Amino acid sequence: MFAHWEKKSVRENIHAMMPALAVVLATLIVSGLTMEFAFTSGWQSVWKTLLRFFRLSAILTLPLFLLPKICSLLEGFFNRGSRQLIQVEEELALNIHPLKNWILRPFQGIGLSMLISAKLLSFLEIYTGSRISLDTALPAGHFTPERFFGATAIAILVSLLLSFLWALDDLGIRYHNRKTQEVRVIGKYIGLLLPILFGFYGMANLFEDHSRLLAAQYISQMVIVLYPPFVVFNVLHARYLARHEKILLKRLKMTSGVTIKDRREIATSAI
Repeated sequence: MFAHWEKKSVRENIHAMMPALAVVLATLIVSGLTMEFAFTSGWQSVWKTLLRFFRLSAILTLPLFLLPKICSLLEGFFNRGSRQLIQVEEELALNIHPLKNWILRPFQGIGLSMLISAKLLSFLEIYTGSRISLDTALPAGHFTPERFFGATAIAILVSLLLSFLWALDDLGIRYHNRKTQEVRVIGKYIGLLLPILFGFYGMANLFEDHSRLLAAQYISQMVIVLYPPFVVFNVLHARYLARHEKILLKRLKMTSGVTIKDRREIATSAI
C-alpha cells in the first residue's frame, strides 16, 4: 500500500486523513486523563489505541488487493445479453471529497459492521439460548482469539463488499441496456441509510436490558473506535482506484469513454 502514497505529497496524504488522526489523538488524550474512554484507560491506552487503529486499518485496507479478482468474478453477472457495464466520463470521481470520504462512507462502513455484528450476536443468542451481555457485545480489554477472528472476518467482509460498490461509484460505472438505451446507476451510495439505521438500531437492541443512555454511550465509543480506520480505508481506496483504474475497467470487460447526450442517446467507444 505504500506505493499509493508516492504520487501524493506527505502533506496531501496527512490532510486527506486528518479527521482520522484527530480522532485518534483525541482518544489518546481523553483516555489518558479519564478512567476509561473508547474501551481503554491509563497509560496503556497509548499503545492499545494505536495498535487497534493500525490493526483495523490494515484489515480493512489489505482486501483492496483482491478488488481486481472480484471484478473478474462479478463482471459476468452484469455483462450478459443486452445488458453491459459502461463508464460515464462525467461521473468519474476519484478525488477525495470531505462529505463523501470523511462522513458518508465511514458511517456507511460503521453501520454495516454494526449490522453484521448485531445479526451474528443475535444468532449466537438464539443458538446458545442465553442473553447477550455487555461483556459479550463490547470490545474486551484483553486479547481473545474468538473476538479477534470474529472481528477480522466481519471487517474483511465489509471491506470486500464496500470496496467493490465504491469502485463502481467512483469509476462512473453504469448499467446500460442496449435494447432500451436505458442507463442505470448500479449503486450510488447504495444502501447508505439502511446499514447506518439498522446497524445502530440492531446494536442498541442488544442492550435492551440496560438504559438507552448507557447503550448510546457504548455505541458512541464504538463509533469512535471504528471511524479512524474507515477514513484511512476510504482514502487508500481512492488512491488505489486512481492507480489501477485501467486494470479494473479491463477486468470488468466494459465499454468506456461514454458521454451521455440525453437519457435516450449515448455515444460509446470500445475499451
